[in-house]
Amino acid sequence: MNYSIKIAGLFLFGMAVTSCLKDDMNLDPDTSTNVVEFKNPSSFVSPSGSKYSMYTQAFDLADENDYSVTVSYSGANVAPEDIRVTLGLDTAAITQYNTEQEAHFDLITPDLYTIPSEVTIPKGQRTAVVPIKVRSSKFDFSKAYVLPISIRSVSTGTVSGNFGTILLSLNAKNKYDGNYTVTATAPMVDKANELLSGYYPLNSDLHTTGANSVVMYCITYLDGLEGHPIKSKNAETGAITDSYYGSFAPVFTMDATGKVISVTNFYGQPATNGRSARLDPTGVNKFTVNADGSKTLEVKYVMQQAGPTDRTFFSEKWTFRAPR
Repeated sequence: MNYSIKIAGLFLFGMAVTSCLKDDMNLDPDTSTNVVEFKNPSSFVSPSGSKYSMYTQAFDLADENDYSVTVSYSGANVAPEDIRVTLGLDTAAITQYNTEQEAHFDLITPDLYTIPSEVTIPKGQRTAVVPIKVRSSKFDFSKAYVLPISIRSVSTGTVSGNFGTILLSLNAKNKYDGNYTVTATAPMVDKANELLSGYYPLNSDLHTTGANSVVMYCITYLDGLEGHPIKSKNAETGAITDSYYGSFAPVFTMDATGKVISVTNFYGQPATNGRSARLDPTGVNKFTVNADGSKTLEVKYVMQQAGPTDRTFFSEKWTFRAPR
């Protein structure tokens, strides 16, 4: 893989572990006392029914990216002396989160990050920064990495039972990743069923699957799942209903110049239902970054049935709207 490209971003989700411990449950730092904890980032979402708060941060990525989280001393007063904060990993927190949320996060391997074992909150201050280096050029894109940082001990005060551990979920994003409007440059044609037609325009994301590849996650009708919506016409009534192709989502792979070199099916080549994908070489088949900074992907591809037999022909233009 060529990692000289600029990867567009890296999402980090920090889920601060809560518990039923009897330490100060008040989250107002001016009214709690002597508690050392991870400081809440500016925005967060708490999953329904979860014990966790989820934090997000996006930034450009180099071979070694600098990131940081903050530990804070809560209370009406500043730190009365230098406070040594010892850090470690809480791998059990990942297991707990995966069980609670039915998720499949993976513990990040040591070669992909660097963090200090200790930081100091200076006397007279309230916070200290924990610097983190992330080496995403070595990422296995099939994994959902999490870095579970825990405050193990403090020289003054007590460790928060509510925000003493933070889970950082690391997700590398290449330059193709983002939210797009998808339009048809020619009508979709299904040779097996003439009652099926294209569902355009679509609001769809492209999610990174490799340094130069992305998969379709469609927001229209599928609420952000891997798949491709279509329209289905009732032969008797003429009524049009929304539908989609089961076990089919295109994965686009580009070369260093942006040329689309392959289209495959996210669910397998073929999937269990026999569906696969291939590039139609008659298309423009190019990802373009324009002079004004706008981005477009023009591509033609085919969904194949078992055999393989060419079934459905797609001609699409993806116009970048925003980072996802």
